[in-house]
Amino acid sequence: MNRYIQRLKKIMVNPTYQKMIRYVIIGGLTTLVSFGSSWVMVYPLRMNPNLANTLSIVLAILFAYITNKRYVFKSKCDSYREVAIEGFRFFSSRVITMLIEIGGVFVLNTLLQMEFMLSKGFMNVIVLILNYVFSQFLIFRKSTC
Repeated sequence: MNRYIQRLKKIMVNPTYQKMIRYVIIGGLTTLVSFGSSWVMVYPLRMNPNLANTLSIVLAILFAYITNKRYVFKSKCDSYREVAIEGFRFFSSRVITMLIEIGGVFVLNTLLQMEFMLSKGFMNVIVLILNYVFSQFLIFRKSTC
């Protein structure tokens, strides 16, 4: 048991693992924003599921940019130009994954008749992985700022 505690301590002080843990936490909160707003729009408000899904993704993307920039990747962009480049990369990559999620939810929910929140959850896992890869290697890389 002590060996596992020591291994866990080593993981917790490793900057790479710390970043991944922060990403998972912020990703969970972003998922709550997306799922919570989707649920409210689809069920109590009786909005079209595809429209609700699109709006919830937009809300989640805005939340994700602010929190990932500040807490996960700790971006230090100072100039307007640097922030503009970083923001353009972030929102461009999120548009790509948003289209993947919208298309996937449409296929799973509308065409294959999978329950809406289940189809959204399935696609969310795929998008979460893609978003981390884009953020780590294309958006918040050190050479940007």
